Amino acid sequence: LGRGGTDMRVGIDQALRGRPRPDLIVVLTDGDTPWPTRRPPGVHMVVGLLGASDHAASRAPVWARAVRIAAGAEEDEEW
Repeated sequence: LGRGGTDMRVGIDQALRGRPRPDLIVVLTDGDTPWPTRRPPGVHMVVGLLGASDHAASRAPVWARAVRIAAGAEEDEEW
């Protein structure tokens, strides 16, 4: 799942330019990406780590809420 190389800072910057400005940004990733050095002011961030290894999960920014999402979840699983 994933091979790294996507720079999430680009998408985050683009979202911050939107009007109205978002209160929350949700990022889905394998975790192997560069992050902003600090939380964007006035915006909360949730990072969904898809099939994340312990190594990738440890790379999520400390200022964001990180949530692991298991790879291969059953399609018929009820929410």
